[in-house]
Amino acid sequence: MSRSPSDSEQSQPHDELDSPPRYSEQLPLLPTLANNKTEWSSVSLEYYHLPQLGETPKLCFDHYAIAVTLGQGFQLDWQIDGIANGRVQRQTLFHGGMTLVPMQYVHWGAWNQPHEGFAISLKPDLLTRNAAELLAVDQVELLPQKPLYDPLILQIGLALKADLESHRPGGKLYAETMATALAVHLLRNYSAHSHKPIHHSGGLSPTQLKRVVDYINDHLDQELSLEELAAIAQLSPYHFCRSFKRSTGLTPHQYVMRQRVERAKLLLKEGKMKVLEIALACGFTHQSHLNRHFKRLTGVTPKKFSKS
Repeated sequence: MSRSPSDSEQSQPHDELDSPPRYSEQLPLLPTLANNKTEWSSVSLEYYHLPQLGETPKLCFDHYAIAVTLGQGFQLDWQIDGIANGRVQRQTLFHGGMTLVPMQYVHWGAWNQPHEGFAISLKPDLLTRNAAELLAVDQVELLPQKPLYDPLILQIGLALKADLESHRPGGKLYAETMATALAVHLLRNYSAHSHKPIHHSGGLSPTQLKRVVDYINDHLDQELSLEELAAIAQLSPYHFCRSFKRSTGLTPHQYVMRQRVERAKLLLKEGKMKVLEIALACGFTHQSHLNRHFKRLTGVTPKKFSKS
């Protein structure tokens, strides 16, 4: 028989915050991995090892929440407003199974054995900005979903998790690009509105591209964000990503990584700085971050390159 949540565990919605509210603010369990709130502006990720038996309180967030299962399967009792008249349902979830809960929908869950997974939280304005571009609407309404399997959500979540495990080598630009891709995917597939894209022909104009490229080259040693690059081109982040790739063949993050490696090659040839100093001067978070991207793009390590 399915378990039922206690009405006394009802939680109140969060106020709007600078970064998304998190499950850890409502659960007694601490995540084993989570991004710092100051690192990513529109998305957060928390990774959990959950105990033998447990349940959440009734939750209702002012953000969009996705909980993804990894590893072995388990039995989940769940309840989401708007599905099955709010009645408790039972389902077995396996690796990649997930729950998608829109903002302001009360939800609850209970599990019968230990398992692991991650929770993604998205700020409302991330979806609102992309909805204006993708659906030509100024309000967003995602529909509540039964537990589902979505390979793209899983892939984006695992990419963000890997970035955290590597001490965020991709930086803010990488996380914001992933968050934008996730927001667009949610709007295309789980929105109450039909997909009516606004079409834009071609890529960036020569003037737009020059402004963005010059800005990137002048600030390679700094943390770059998708929003600031899009603002230079006077485009939304979604439109900017698409237009930039049409013009260069690369995503903004890929282009920045290539430019940082090119800058590192010049500094290595000069031979005046240590590899660690060059890594920091080119905007890499640490020396191993430079080594990984340098070898991926050139086929050799920075040390071997400097001796060639």
